[in-house]
Amino acid sequence: MGIRIRLTRHALQPTVAMHICAVVCTYEQQVTTSLLDAQTADTRLMVRVALMYYRLNLTQEQIGEQLGMSRFKVGRLLDRAVRESIVRIDVVHPTARLLRLEDALVERFDLRAAVVADAPVAEDGPAAADLVRESVAGAAAEFLADLRPTGSIGVSWGRTMLAVARQLQPGWTRADEIVQLNGAISRSSRPTRATEIAELFGTTSGAAIHLLAAPAIVRDRGLRAALEADPTVRDTLAAARAAETAVFSLGMLTRGSVLVESGHLTERDLDVLDRAGAVGDVVGRFLLPDGRLASPEIDERTIGLSNAEVGAKPAAIGIAAGPGRGPIALAALRARSLNVLVVDGDTAEWVLTNA
Repeated sequence: MGIRIRLTRHALQPTVAMHICAVVCTYEQQVTTSLLDAQTADTRLMVRVALMYYRLNLTQEQIGEQLGMSRFKVGRLLDRAVRESIVRIDVVHPTARLLRLEDALVERFDLRAAVVADAPVAEDGPAAADLVRESVAGAAAEFLADLRPTGSIGVSWGRTMLAVARQLQPGWTRADEIVQLNGAISRSSRPTRATEIAELFGTTSGAAIHLLAAPAIVRDRGLRAALEADPTVRDTLAAARAAETAVFSLGMLTRGSVLVESGHLTERDLDVLDRAGAVGDVVGRFLLPDGRLASPEIDERTIGLSNAEVGAKPAAIGIAAGPGRGPIALAALRARSLNVLVVDGDTAEWVLTNA
């Protein structure tokens, strides 16, 4: 849009030229002002439509009726509002927070996968801890069903593993055998329930069960060597090493842990681990915060797969649930004892904050 001025071959008088310039400049100013006013009005209309839609929860048809425009024009204005960042959409559902934590864990620790359970906020007391454990166990059971591992599956034992086993659904996988990863025969009157865990994994999958007929920790490395030379123990350990999938919990070092209650750790062992700064165990192997072994001497008396053997499996699934599990989860990650982590949200945030 503009004015075309035809000049004759006769020179214009200066006053005439100045007058023409003034007319042209004034017109251009008017056109520019009109365009800016139109853009401002269009933007204001777009903002109004967005407010009516997102804040007042009106439908596009209702907005069109009130503003005298078609529903399709309302839709185009809403699309423009998003493209031009007048409207910004952010997903803030708790599930979205958990997905962000999962992505952060995978990226930070180069994991195969991470599962962060939508668990209740952790509070003091056994009841609250049980709720968190059940939520994480359910998430672990769902992950295993989606993964559908085959062949041999190695499993550890403990309260969290029992909770996972109880939530497995029949037919969750078609594994050939379930084999224990570490010794589990109790050395006290308190049972470890390791057999129950293996049986639940087996009955829900139709797999055969191989139990490790030995304690988790014995009095000296000579006894360990003798037990591992027994054909039954030797064959079970070989099957555990051959398994492509391992499922195990990450245990805390407390007087109430299953390794203590089942008599596998003496008071002297506990003092050694406490002084060393152990934060917990992975399949009976106690770790320092940086992932190193807390006590090589106790480790030499431990029957079962090593952290390196467990972590080298294609699917090494470590599960940590409840308050205080952050340090052992981080230690296991630093030790490369796992490549899949299943945890509650509080534990995931602790790990990422302290990594």
